[in-house]
Amino acid sequence: MKALLFSDSHGDVSGIRYLSSMAWPRTGHIDAYFHMGDGCEDMLVAERVLRDHDPDCRIYRVRGNCDYFVPDLKDEQVVEFGGAKIYMTHGHRHSVKTTLSILDDAAVDAGCSIALYGHTHAAAMDMRSTLLINPGSVMNERIGFLEVEDGRPRIQLLYFG
Repeated sequence: MKALLFSDSHGDVSGIRYLSSMAWPRTGHIDAYFHMGDGCEDMLVAERVLRDHDPDCRIYRVRGNCDYFVPDLKDEQVVEFGGAKIYMTHGHRHSVKTTLSILDDAAVDAGCSIALYGHTHAAAMDMRSTLLINPGSVMNERIGFLEVEDGRPRIQLLYFG
């Protein structure tokens, strides 16, 4: 199963469309799109373009600290994907700018092997008890490509600047 990972688009819907179109020749069909907040509504605006490429894709979103007017969305979510459990959050409630331990503990407590987050705008991967992935900011032309097969993840952090 294959997914594109986005975070911190902050209204840059054209960035989501552009970065997706740049990634698709490498990735082929995408099963899911994940957005880790601060612009989570941007995915709804970009949805038509994403579904033109991948009609049956799933779209997952969580609310970030700048998503004030999205009360119906959760701050965190657990998703089953490719045989793995993924914990997704924006990260502001987990203090990811100062430590990844709180996020790692939350993912472990949720029974997840992968944690997706944003908030820092910096692309990063770190292996703790879980695999922690920040795709970076759409505004900085960064996204992530995640493949999970039988629960085993492979990740590429993509930059199109």
